[in-house]
Amino acid sequence: MQKPNSIQSSHFYKLVFSLLIGLFVLSNLHAQKKDKTNSLKSKKVLLQDEIEIANQILEETKSTREVSVGQVTALNQKIAIRSRLIRTINKEVKLFDEEIEETKSEIAELEKELETLKEEYAEMIVNAYKSRDRNSKLMYILASEDMEQAFKRLQYFQEYSEYRNKQGEVITKKQAELEEQIEALKKQKQAKQLLLVEKNKEREKLQQEKIEQQQTVNQLLGKEGEIKKEIAAKQKEVNRLEAEIQKIIAEEMRRSREKAERGLLIAEAKRLGLKSGSDFNSKTANKKLRVLIDKKKKEINKAGGNESMEEANVPSYGLTPEAKKLAAGFTANKGNLPWPVEKGIVVGKYGKQPHPVAKGVIENRPHVEIATANNSEARAVYGGTVSRVFRVQGAGIAVIVSHGNYFTVYSNLSEVYVKRGQELDTKEKIGKIYTNPSTKQTVLEFGLWLNDKSQDPQVWLFR
Repeated sequence: MQKPNSIQSSHFYKLVFSLLIGLFVLSNLHAQKKDKTNSLKSKKVLLQDEIEIANQILEETKSTREVSVGQVTALNQKIAIRSRLIRTINKEVKLFDEEIEETKSEIAELEKELETLKEEYAEMIVNAYKSRDRNSKLMYILASEDMEQAFKRLQYFQEYSEYRNKQGEVITKKQAELEEQIEALKKQKQAKQLLLVEKNKEREKLQQEKIEQQQTVNQLLGKEGEIKKEIAAKQKEVNRLEAEIQKIIAEEMRRSREKAERGLLIAEAKRLGLKSGSDFNSKTANKKLRVLIDKKKKEINKAGGNESMEEANVPSYGLTPEAKKLAAGFTANKGNLPWPVEKGIVVGKYGKQPHPVAKGVIENRPHVEIATANNSEARAVYGGTVSRVFRVQGAGIAVIVSHGNYFTVYSNLSEVYVKRGQELDTKEKIGKIYTNPSTKQTVLEFGLWLNDKSQDPQVWLFR
């Protein structure tokens, strides 16, 4: 009979080790694939939600007898969202193709390994059959020259039996793993087929929406002169709003600087020994306080001290420690801020953008325009303080919220629920958004400023 030598044993343990390593690598790859798949599914759900919102907005605008530019912008956005949805489905299909190829490769490898294991196992069964006579085994052990050799020969038989049993277990597990992979392959192919059907349906909808968009644009082409007048009037409103925002922010920056300067002067006065309440108080002007500080420094110098006469360096925009923390938190949330409406789509982008109907006309916005459902409310995208509530001709009511040296602006409101100086939490309701009675469109104008410079708000919002 064949003895289970060290080579056979080594081969078995190498095989088990390679299987464990393979399973670990595959587990990591599958985890990565699963994360990517889940991410694509989540993105697809969000895009489908945006399409539903666009449909709702279009239904509301279609309740009017005449077509409007608002319908075109909503259709344009819906087409863009639908295109992104199709691209996302394509990525899902590609991912399934990769998974299917990987599963096929794994099945082929498993089949190869299983065949090798079965051949080895069959050889062991034949050897076991040949040496089935118990007497011959016993005689083989008894024929040993000493007890040590007898023990080793007995060990050979035990190891051989254990090795054969383990080989059988590995074969059983491999067979189960192979069947599992074959079943996974079937499911992957079915899922891919369903995705292809979904993609074809989305393509058909996209084509229909493009036709509808072109028809709507064609109906508006005859009103191009009227549309251009509306654009000019709207741009005047935007410019008035922007000028008012810049004015308010400049005032906020001035007040903040004075506050920071005041804090530095008081700290300097106390450091020099001046007492609040006797030497100065809250009504003492900064100019007067500066004189007192200079006088005190001269006294200290005469007494043999050495105090600099230089004024404290005050930044152009002074921030309290709390305001600095707030601004840092705002900065850290770039790309993750919640939307200023519960549900909505961007129908007007920031900066200079070509008009969707009037050829050659460029609109310039310091904000984004977010279309939403009727009776919707604006909400704070981050915690802060209401800097100002004001009204601009043609732009409805506007609210500015400060977040350190960041400012968010919510305009085109029909009513507000907040007042100046009020502290707001993230997602706290600010006011109701105005619905145009002629177009039935509800649009929030949302702006974001860093100090006195407007930013593109869209890059700050969660996407």
